[in-house]
Amino acid sequence: MKAFTFSFHLVLVIIGLFFSENTLADDFRPASLTVAWQQDDTYQVSLKVPVKQQAMPVLQVIFDDKTKVLGQPAHRVQGASHLQNWQISRAGGLAGMSLTVEGLQGSNYDLILRFITPSGSLHNGLLNTETINYQVPQTLEPSAVDVAINYLLLGFEHILIGLDHLLFVLALIIIIKSIRKLIWTITFFTLAHSITLAAVTLNWFSLPSRAVEAIIALSIVFLAREMVAIHRGKPSITAQYPWLVSLSFGLLHGMGFAGALGEIGIPENEIILALLAFNIGVELGQIFFILLVLATIALTRKIIRKIPLKTSNWSKLIPAYAIGTVASVWLVQRLLIL
Repeated sequence: MKAFTFSFHLVLVIIGLFFSENTLADDFRPASLTVAWQQDDTYQVSLKVPVKQQAMPVLQVIFDDKTKVLGQPAHRVQGASHLQNWQISRAGGLAGMSLTVEGLQGSNYDLILRFITPSGSLHNGLLNTETINYQVPQTLEPSAVDVAINYLLLGFEHILIGLDHLLFVLALIIIIKSIRKLIWTITFFTLAHSITLAAVTLNWFSLPSRAVEAIIALSIVFLAREMVAIHRGKPSITAQYPWLVSLSFGLLHGMGFAGALGEIGIPENEIILALLAFNIGVELGQIFFILLVLATIALTRKIIRKIPLKTSNWSKLIPAYAIGTVASVWLVQRLLIL
């Protein structure tokens, strides 16, 4: 057995272990805190905390002394998230306001902050398990450069924590043996999800987010089945027309990206710029992941080239069954909460 075969499987097992430790893809959903202007000095506050596998933290938002809380928060369940709504008032606006989120530290949750001004502009911030304090800048009108940089980084971060999207790309890398074919396949995947990302973000059409997430999981199960078919010498649509498969499922994955962008929020005065920057960030993250997988395979192959190892024929199916199992778990989970 060639060393490449062993190294390839070894890398897949390592990557598979990483994904298996995170089989709940939705565990990477961030919480969000939105402070939106209503009238005069009054603002609506919405705290959305997704229900994950680990215990959901009890988050309490404490504003600075200049901010007055108007009434008690109203609690309700929205989909797979717990939502709180209440109002605050602050003379002079949001500029310079500071806040602390108790319960976030040590919770393994990220908290996306959104501040919407009377003019409709959006300012974003981020808190996490290590940083629980935030101060709103004195200037809430971000420049075009700031918007581009922020949303590019958000897109790059999203693809790297979007395990379902990465697993789909990984399956394509495994199936397609030719680098040239792989480049064309990823290009069609990029084109497709860019189209639906833009269309959904611009409100040209939409589908229920949970249904989209379930179909995305199903697309990975389909690729796992294709891997088994190829190994057994049976006809495979993906092997014959990889561009068609990546184009078709890419449209669905773009809706998933749009859902994530909708959770983050997008400034009304810089919609096109933010959308473009986010999409570029997604593509850069995707390219980074592909290069990382290919480089890891090449490096492992070089290290063990002189080691005589043998593997049985059935072991070649381990990646397919590992990917299919993880995706099936996601599919069942997402169908249960539709």
